Amino acid sequence: MELFLLFWGALAGTLVLTLLIGRLTRRWFQPLIQLPLGLLLIPLAGGVYEWKQGGFLWQLAVALWAMIGGAIFLGWLFGRALCRGKERTP
Repeated sequence: MELFLLFWGALAGTLVLTLLIGRLTRRWFQPLIQLPLGLLLIPLAGGVYEWKQGGFLWQLAVALWAMIGGAIFLGWLFGRALCRGKERTP
């Protein structure tokens, strides 16, 4: 259950944050929509930390951090696509 929440929580959280930024900024400061990509530093740091630590099943821990990073990126991608769809409609 925790693995399920790690993936979907990261995806939903980034999606909501991207949609919120996209709705608040509209057209006047669009580069701000890339701000949630900064959250990718968290799984990157976690993966590097686990890799440096080594230990038992470190590959699984790195894969978990990669999964969380992928969920953050997918959430941002979906949010950006939804924000762009709203801009094109008159």
